[in-house]
Amino acid sequence: MTATLLERAHCLDYFGSPQRVIEDEPLLSWACQANISPPAAQMAALREGIIPLRYLKNLTALKLSEQHSICAGRVLVCGCGGLGGIIIQLLARAGVGHLRVVDGDVFYASNLNRQLLSNVSNLSHSKALIAARETQKINPLIRVEPVNLIMEQRNAAELVRDNDLVLDALDNLAGRFLLAESAREEGIPFIHAAVAGWWGQISTFMPHSSCDLKSVYGGLRSRDPAEEATGVLGPSAAIIGSLEALEAMRLLAGKNPVYCDKLLYFDGESGRTELIPLACESTD
Repeated sequence: MTATLLERAHCLDYFGSPQRVIEDEPLLSWACQANISPPAAQMAALREGIIPLRYLKNLTALKLSEQHSICAGRVLVCGCGGLGGIIIQLLARAGVGHLRVVDGDVFYASNLNRQLLSNVSNLSHSKALIAARETQKINPLIRVEPVNLIMEQRNAAELVRDNDLVLDALDNLAGRFLLAESAREEGIPFIHAAVAGWWGQISTFMPHSSCDLKSVYGGLRSRDPAEEATGVLGPSAAIIGSLEALEAMRLLAGKNPVYCDKLLYFDGESGRTELIPLACESTD
């Protein structure tokens, strides 16, 4: 099988360095012939030092071994709206091998200002199913698993389990806390993000950290009505979603998280960002 795969690759000069690359069509054809899944096929190519052409521009920002790690990754994105739409698309383009996308809601006309997966033809359609369908068009080498359910206490552990990362793209604090607690119980890193109006924030919590969402929200468990009234601007969601996707890529590639036990606060009105250390509970 390896010989056949090598025959379908070709050499390309990339800034003075020869790279063996393969395009989607021959790789998918080889996967079908070898009776393996597209994610398994892209992993096989990378193991042979062949990079799918679609990931070429990831080099040399990423080493080949780091691209391999990203393609081996399994990520849960909870929420397929403003944050989730950008996260899902960026991680799919980066090559994350398995995306589990969870949302029990449908698209509404009020989503069109910011939710990249929404359009006038899919209003009233399931966000999770649309996310999977559209993302699979972006990258047929990965698997996108839609879960058309609202995450609740009864299903949270099952949804979180067997993932390498859990990403918060929700719009309510109760759901965020449930997701964060489930990730910690399963020993999985959790990346939190939220947006409102011009503003946004992002924070990362490792499983054994003494910080958690209480370090950000204290005893608050529901959104302040004043925050609800600020709405959400599309660029705010896109910026914070992009930062969340970058943090996910860092972790999947084996790099240190930037926002661990810190809160990045973004003010789109002034253009300022602040990275604020969080007050964590003592482990003594």
